[in-house]
Amino acid sequence: MPRVICPKAGCGQAMQVGDDVAGKQFRCPKCQTVFTLGAAPAPPKPPPAPTPQPPAQKPQPQPQPAATRPAAAPTTCPACSSALLPGAISCLDCGYLLQGAASAESEVQPCLCPNPACGVANATGERTCQRCGTPLPTASGTMIAHRYRIEKLLALGGFGAVYLATDTKAADKKVVLKEMICGDPQEFQIRLNFFRREAETLRLLEVFPVVPRFMELVEQGQTAYLAMEFIRGQDLLKLLEGNANRPFPLEQVIAWGRQICDVLQYMHNQTPPLVHRDLKPDNIMLLEDAQTIKMIDFGTARDLGRTAKEKAAAKTRVYTEGYAPPELIVGKPEPRSDLFLLAGTLYHLATGRPPEGFQTAREIEDALAGGGNALPASYRWFFELIKINLAEDVNERYFTAQEFQADLAKRQVSTQTTCPKCKQVNKVREPYCGKCAEPLTQATPPCYHCGKTNRMGSRCCIHCGNRLR
Repeated sequence: MPRVICPKAGCGQAMQVGDDVAGKQFRCPKCQTVFTLGAAPAPPKPPPAPTPQPPAQKPQPQPQPAATRPAAAPTTCPACSSALLPGAISCLDCGYLLQGAASAESEVQPCLCPNPACGVANATGERTCQRCGTPLPTASGTMIAHRYRIEKLLALGGFGAVYLATDTKAADKKVVLKEMICGDPQEFQIRLNFFRREAETLRLLEVFPVVPRFMELVEQGQTAYLAMEFIRGQDLLKLLEGNANRPFPLEQVIAWGRQICDVLQYMHNQTPPLVHRDLKPDNIMLLEDAQTIKMIDFGTARDLGRTAKEKAAAKTRVYTEGYAPPELIVGKPEPRSDLFLLAGTLYHLATGRPPEGFQTAREIEDALAGGGNALPASYRWFFELIKINLAEDVNERYFTAQEFQADLAKRQVSTQTTCPKCKQVNKVREPYCGKCAEPLTQATPPCYHCGKTNRMGSRCCIHCGNRLR
């Protein structure tokens, strides 16, 4: 039933009326005002039905620019190339953390811990190993001594790292920086002394064209750097392996051997003698002209010392298996140890086969006797020379690098020598003339029993009878 309100101002009386009352008069029961009701308001029209719209199409994803596109998850470890499990966050083989790591296509390589007991891969930019705390190689772009800007890592080992760097004070000349890495404070001073000795050795040998030019030793806090000439080339071992182990021409090998003998003779003539101890093909670089060589890595070179304490310190066992003579393996190197190393190196370069210590001498002996692989007739002297200097007994080798070089130059193996006093012909490397007892070889270090000197080749001291090395 409709409800109306009295139209008189100030009344406001509400009244109930019938449905069909339009145009009829009514009296307000309160104020007695008479009024006529108008037509009832039309009911509101319902809102028009919405026009159906076609279904909205889903927006198509636009390809992202290559610079902002997220990198695909690597399937192999960027550090060790081992296969990765789907969704892996670290490598199960080397421990390299993949979170935030560059994709496999990235040129930025992770940094492997130099600690042999660890070896875990670390993200670029880390300064200490995430697992063991060992100091890591220096990042590219770092300035050393306000002069050398590191460009990239060339090699990494347990004792140090080698970088290509730019000398900003020498017209941006390229140099090599060798960094000493040491995480043990107690061992730091020992390694630093070895590093200083390597710098002194390079200074000493700078007169030889086959030795890289030394520039500077930089010591910064708990590390040190050697700056030296950058050699554009590749080491002989990599060249051999990259060429299916095809040997170098023998004439070229002989020429290289003569140059190395110059350096070794100079080192052995120092007081006390300086012994290289790690001569091998991977420590010899061949320059871009495919002729010139450079000897690298004199970090293992040690002098034999003057006192018993210094000699004991020189017994540090640094050697490469297959090239090293027995006395070097047991920590008793001497100058003739380098001749064994040189013979093994020349054998590897001339045959493409790595030496196996003094066992190789026996193989060469069999070949010279007609067994095994035939040797070139015109170079039998060369393999005879190699066999002699790969002898297990140090007294059966050549006594000096000068003697080694002389036979390389004469292309023969010397078997006799003439006494300068009585002209008696003696076997080569006999310590004394068999006729007049004139010394024929160089003096040895003093006998550790009586303190008197003998001659190289003597097996017992002629003064006290004590057994010599």
